[in-house]
Amino acid sequence: MVEKGKQKAIVIGAGVGGTATAARLAHAGFDVEIYEKNDFSGGRCSLIHHEGYRFDQGPSLLLLPPLFRQLYHDLGTNLEDHIDLVQCNPNYVIHYHDGEKVILSSDRAQLGAEVEQWEGEGGAARLEDFLREAGIHGQLSYDEVLGRPFDTFFAMLRPGVVMNLLKLHPFGSLWGRCARYFKTERMRRAFSFGSMYLGSSPFDAPGTYTLLQWTETCEGIWYPKGGFHSVVQSLVNISESHGAKYHFSTPVSQVIHDSKGRATGIKLEDGTTKEADVVVVNADLVWAHNNLFDKVGGTQGVKKEEKRLCSSISFYWALDSTIPSLNAHNIFLAEDYKGSFDDIFKRKGMPREPSFYVNVPSRVDPSAAPEGKDSIVVLVPVGHLHSISKQEEDWDALVDRARKQVIEVIEGRLGITGFKDKILWEGVNTPQTWKDKFNLTHGSILGITHDFFNVLSFRQQARHPSLKGAYFVGASAHPGTGVPIAIAGSKLCTQAILSDLSIPEPQTYNTFNKKQRNNSLDEIQQFPLLYTLEKILRNSIPIILGSIMTIFGLIIYTMIYGSSPTFIIERDINRFTWQYFRSVFTTGDNEIDLVISIVLAVTAMLCLALKLAPEGEPRWMTEAREAQRQAMLYEKQNTKDMEYQAQFKAQQDWIAKYGNPPTEQS
Repeated sequence: MVEKGKQKAIVIGAGVGGTATAARLAHAGFDVEIYEKNDFSGGRCSLIHHEGYRFDQGPSLLLLPPLFRQLYHDLGTNLEDHIDLVQCNPNYVIHYHDGEKVILSSDRAQLGAEVEQWEGEGGAARLEDFLREAGIHGQLSYDEVLGRPFDTFFAMLRPGVVMNLLKLHPFGSLWGRCARYFKTERMRRAFSFGSMYLGSSPFDAPGTYTLLQWTETCEGIWYPKGGFHSVVQSLVNISESHGAKYHFSTPVSQVIHDSKGRATGIKLEDGTTKEADVVVVNADLVWAHNNLFDKVGGTQGVKKEEKRLCSSISFYWALDSTIPSLNAHNIFLAEDYKGSFDDIFKRKGMPREPSFYVNVPSRVDPSAAPEGKDSIVVLVPVGHLHSISKQEEDWDALVDRARKQVIEVIEGRLGITGFKDKILWEGVNTPQTWKDKFNLTHGSILGITHDFFNVLSFRQQARHPSLKGAYFVGASAHPGTGVPIAIAGSKLCTQAILSDLSIPEPQTYNTFNKKQRNNSLDEIQQFPLLYTLEKILRNSIPIILGSIMTIFGLIIYTMIYGSSPTFIIERDINRFTWQYFRSVFTTGDNEIDLVISIVLAVTAMLCLALKLAPEGEPRWMTEAREAQRQAMLYEKQNTKDMEYQAQFKAQQDWIAKYGNPPTEQS
């Protein structure tokens, strides 16, 4: 029974986005019910168990940790109270066809040395330049994309988006940004393979996605003890503590609505209807439009069907012993690096030579496998069902081929034998499995592509385009695919619901990362004026130099060819004399020109002095601050002395009136 005045919300799907949204809505005071077709939560972010072995069915590493911390803070708690995170070190071991390997780490000194080993002198400096640019991509994505809706195309014209668009490099490729900073093919591959997590080729993915390398290096790669599903389970527990109810093995057949075009609830496959004020769909977008909404609700999402991401053949192997040469996260790159991606995204099939990812969860969490044994997950990217030709769509044969290639590559590059004989048990997910188990259109595990025309305003937003009271959350909706991105989407979805119902946001939404600055050491101070001027002048230098070079270029052109460029009004060449230039660039008054020259000379000298000045503030400023500090200490000491004297006087007055207080012995 819903409490009077309490809004009822139904969430379809208990994936990451669904459980996060359910927890947010329950925390905001909604009566929430979640309906899930499977008998477990998490969707792709779930677990497979076999006789003491544990495998992450989908995601196996935690990236962009601030988004997770913000989620738990918004729910009135802390991430560390629910999840035991272990940092993976190193981040990856990348194995190449020539037997060499590259180790990527969050230790910047170690990573710099690794890069210089292959890039030579200056490699570490170029790495820092690359990470600086990638950090800009990451911070701008946090500030302008992941936390903001793009309900209309005008949202893309927000000043923060327009002014920073070129800084995000959305029109260049991820590979191009790597080639901008790294000289060797080896390093370019090492810092570009991450596009696999987005289901994109590094040669096609926007340059913005170097943010993946930035978060891995600067924020770290983490693993939740007990498997990635522990994140989802904690969200289930939090939402249930606020009264949410989960209904597993309960598939939904339709979102129902009234004649005014407003969602009023859902219809289950057994024919039962459930009423609600709000319906949130955490399911594949194309599947939802084709199966949950009728024509009144619109079918706008169907057109996205042609722009799907890749799928995968995933192996889950229980081994009879450990493989010490495998780390927690391992990447095996194909010799024909570009060709392996082209096979998937252009030729739409199974790579002839796949690049693949190997995860060994038992390396960072011993509970993932019995003692002395390993559990291993192998992800081989392939084309999705719709793109695989009928002649090639023999999944048993494709699985056998993938298994054989993976084992041969692992044995060859690690220098081991008998790997196949170590496999005690095998589980396999193919695109057909992903489609049947999770309602993923064409078995595409990462939803809709992330090219420029499928993000921001071009992507499905939280609100249904035509049905009021219906909302979307998850990999297919804005901001995009991936666990942390779906978590960011859960906040956007919740905010849209609260806004539509004129319900204020919980206070916790506005206090994340706002440190209480009670100590003077923690106060944010403005930069000194001199350094502000230095920054302005330094940023103006390219503009000034560019203007001067343009003017001199036009002058030289005119002198050589006898006439001005065609885009400039013709001038008589005879006019270009010293007197003419003096009349153009000076005031004509010698005294005023002298004053201007002195001002310009002093400004130039000031710029040079500021450039050559040692780091730190001027001495007079330091002395002024120290004098102010001493005055504050003196005032504070005087206050303490006065308080002590007042207390002493009161004590003496009490003794004079009542005598000394009795001691313990007396």
